[in-house]
Amino acid sequence: MKGLRGWFSMLLAVVLAGLLIGCGGGDDKISNPDPGSNDLNVIVAFGDSITKGSECPCAAYPPRLAALTGKVVHNAGIGGSRATGGVGRTKQVINKYHPAFMLILYGVNDVIHSYSRDAIIGALDRMVTICQENHVVPVLATYPMPIHGHRFFAGSTVRLNQAIRDLAAARNIRCVDLEREFATGYDHSDPNHTRPIPDPSLYMPDGLHPNDAGTQVMAMAFADLF
Repeated sequence: MKGLRGWFSMLLAVVLAGLLIGCGGGDDKISNPDPGSNDLNVIVAFGDSITKGSECPCAAYPPRLAALTGKVVHNAGIGGSRATGGVGRTKQVINKYHPAFMLILYGVNDVIHSYSRDAIIGALDRMVTICQENHVVPVLATYPMPIHGHRFFAGSTVRLNQAIRDLAAARNIRCVDLEREFATGYDHSDPNHTRPIPDPSLYMPDGLHPNDAGTQVMAMAFADLF
């Protein structure tokens, strides 16, 4: 019985660790205990047009995040950019802004251009490594599931999101689950209950970019880290 209790305690510890690390887990605030020469008050939002906010006639999520957290948030989003092409930009952005934290939302354009999931995750993994080598705490994020005109990419994006969650857990870093934040629930007709039911009120008409309400949801989700 003693051995069984010990095994159960170890299993519980592993489960709790999984809840605290990765997407959507834990209420503890993020920190950077070794920022080096980076500024603890500076965050970089790193990604594509969803980060840039160029498709919505509204404020992008980085300035909203700045208002919510009181920190300086630099918008390093570039419309149309891909994770597989953005690795080299990681160090450039760090050298320019000296952030203590980098919020990485990348990969959906790679999906649209038929890059493999392994290639995307490999690029994200290299971004994480570059951050850590330069005393920057990386945060990964999943994507809202595309709908409407972009629904063709929904399945591939959902599978990418799971790979992003797995990468965050493997690298022991935090992850913001925007797929979950934009969903009203999960489809119970799916045997694995892993296909989200997106809330269309949070999207622009193209079904890919967040509208004003969706952008605020993004900002609030990232703000919960701080």
